[in-house]
Amino acid sequence: MSKAAPGLRDSYLTHEQPSPTGDEIRSQLQAILASPAFHGSKRCQQFLDYVCDKSLRGETGALKERIIATRIFGRPPESDLGEDTIVRVSAREVRKRLAQYHVSAEGAASQVRIDLPSGSYVPEFRYAIAHQEEEVPAAAPMVVEQPPRPGKRWLVAVLGALGLVGMIAAAVFELSGANPNAEAFQRFWGPVLRAPEPLLVAVAHPIVYHASNRAVRLSEENQPPQDVPLQRPIQVAPEKLNGSDLVPVFNQYVGFGDLVAATEVSSMLARKSRSVRVRLASAVEFADLRKAQTLLIGAVTNRWTMELQQAWRFRFSWTPGTRIVIVDTQDPSGAKQWTITSKNDGSALEDYILVSRIRSTYTGGLVLVAAGLKQFGTEAAGRLLADPDQLGLILRRLPGGWETKSLQVVLHARVIGNTPAQPEVVASHVW
Repeated sequence: MSKAAPGLRDSYLTHEQPSPTGDEIRSQLQAILASPAFHGSKRCQQFLDYVCDKSLRGETGALKERIIATRIFGRPPESDLGEDTIVRVSAREVRKRLAQYHVSAEGAASQVRIDLPSGSYVPEFRYAIAHQEEEVPAAAPMVVEQPPRPGKRWLVAVLGALGLVGMIAAAVFELSGANPNAEAFQRFWGPVLRAPEPLLVAVAHPIVYHASNRAVRLSEENQPPQDVPLQRPIQVAPEKLNGSDLVPVFNQYVGFGDLVAATEVSSMLARKSRSVRVRLASAVEFADLRKAQTLLIGAVTNRWTMELQQAWRFRFSWTPGTRIVIVDTQDPSGAKQWTITSKNDGSALEDYILVSRIRSTYTGGLVLVAAGLKQFGTEAAGRLLADPDQLGLILRRLPGGWETKSLQVVLHARVIGNTPAQPEVVASHVW
């Protein structure tokens, strides 16, 4: 038996392939999370980061479906996971995005590979190529296999090439959207994707109140000077202020939830080589809506959502106590409605959402709506509309024939730390 030469590849040795170090794995994880494959999905980023962190800490007992549903997605511990498939759907999406990353130029060049095996939430870490050792100790017991003879090298090369082609084909198949959720998602967006004109995105125009110059001056007199001039809250006794110190400002601001919704949908359409036109709803005229495919973002802060909803079953309305609600107009008692309680600072523990796709008789085009009672729900609506698995799963549960009809879905989302969790359907209508 001949001796093994220093630097001999592990593919010729029977001793165990070394595993990547924790630092190598964490470095690769950060590269994956920042890659284009994961950049557009905060949910997938959170999922992969969580399972990798727990695995590296040796806490694989925490990688159970119910624990993940509670820790990542804010589900109650008693949730029926037979009906709520958020963890399984998210895991499938993570596997697809990992496959996309691995076949990219960046992923193919990576030395460390992270995988999420099917049927498991415990990730696997390994070197993507045979790990080369600096030196093999002479006294180490080993079995050396002879390299293939020259006459057989063509067979090894062919088999290796076929294996690589198979891996790429499997990844492409998984990424091609060949699953029921992706197909439903494609049918939902079909009219927009086939339209010759860009999607018109009409963003809400909330009224924001500025402090008057007088109130700002009084506040500055009550506070110490700043080395760096930054914005800070007004510090003035209430009795020194009056109504003129609240100055309404129109058409200059966009809510964060509205911004996220517009960005998520625009990014999704850009990946499909479709463009959008983003405008404040206050700047959109009815003539702009004629024959156009339009996405209305926001509820009472979007004039067109409120004006066009008059013939819809689920609508936004104000209660006598000036609370915004979603009402079911087909409930004769008027009791079927959804609302929330929010604090003076605008925070809330939950939100209700209305997602609509209406074949409008008023405009002659398709009208889409993504709106929450507050900004949290609008953000969740935008993410939903851009997520094939999440939206596709909801669509597949609607009555047959929804593809060619108008539809509305009312959803509820918990809000954790000003971030909405994945919403759940509470009512729907197809006509």
